Amino acid sequence: MEPEKLLTSPDLDLTSGNLKNELGRWFSIYETLTETLSKPPYEISPEWRFYKDGGAWLCKMTRKKKTVFWISAWKQFLKCGFYFTQKSGEGIADLSIDPSLKSSYNDATPIGKQYPLVIDLTAKKQLDDLYTVVSYKISLK
Repeated sequence: MEPEKLLTSPDLDLTSGNLKNELGRWFSIYETLTETLSKPPYEISPEWRFYKDGGAWLCKMTRKKKTVFWISAWKQFLKCGFYFTQKSGEGIADLSIDPSLKSSYNDATPIGKQYPLVIDLTAKKQLDDLYTVVSYKISLK
C-alpha cells in the first residue's frame, strides 16, 4: 500500500489545535519530539511551511539557522529526513541506532550531493534513535 500524505491543503491554519486534529494519532509522537528538542542540549525549533513542489506542509527543524532535519506527515507515519554529505555522514556507522537505519542510509540513492537518512516514526520508542541522529547532526561543523 502506497503511503498517503497528510497536510496537503495550502489553506490549513496550522495552530497547535489544528495540527493535533490533522496529525491524529501521530500528534503525541510529534508533541513529545518537539518538547524534547526545544530544550538543551538540542534547542531545535519547528517551522511549518507549505511547499508547492511537494504539495504538502513540511516541518523544518532548525537550530539557530541550521536545518537539522525535516518532518513530513503521512497517514502511516511521521517521516523524519536527515541529509548528509558523503563526508558528514561518515560517523553514522558508529552511532548506536537501529542497524536497519544504518543499512538504509548506506543503500540510499544520493539527492544531488546529499545522502538521506530517513526515520519513519510509528512509535515513541523510535525517538531515542532520532535523538541520537539529531545529536550527531548538531555536533557537525
